[in-house]
Amino acid sequence: MTVMKRISCLNVHRAGLLMLFVVTGWLTTISSAATIIVVRHAERVTAMTADALLSPAGEERARILSQMLKDSGIRRIYVTEVRRVQQTAEPTAAKLHLKPVVIPQKDVDELVKQLKGLGEDETVLVVGHTNTVPVIIERLGATVPPLSDTEYDRMLVVTTGPGKTRVLTLRYGNITQ
Repeated sequence: MTVMKRISCLNVHRAGLLMLFVVTGWLTTISSAATIIVVRHAERVTAMTADALLSPAGEERARILSQMLKDSGIRRIYVTEVRRVQQTAEPTAAKLHLKPVVIPQKDVDELVKQLKGLGEDETVLVVGHTNTVPVIIERLGATVPPLSDTEYDRMLVVTTGPGKTRVLTLRYGNITQ
């Protein structure tokens, strides 16, 4: 074997080992990541009041959410004490046979503490508010643009694990913007 062929074979071998290390590292990061799906509550019937319930459009969005998430492997659902937030989570909770965990809207720190304590490969749903969703994401280590008062279709898929927190933004149901 010529010197050039040996160098070429050595480089291919090194490249293969490097690729193996990169892929193994990437898979390790993915396999040890928790997935947190964050949405704002669906459309409400009336103006901003503490007891505003979901409108028919909001009820439909909640049904669409449950259909989208039925095979997602969600193990826990977090909601606030606000009824429209609970209504948004109800179809998903019923479909997955889960009882949502209620954490007061003002206690974002407790919610984030629980989210940071998720196990490897654990997937959860968080239903929040226009003012809490960006704060939750920020405290998990990423940023997202603020939600407008008329935006109900944004779904944020957050992966946390060794290294970096990542956010994938999706839209579901009827587009609201």
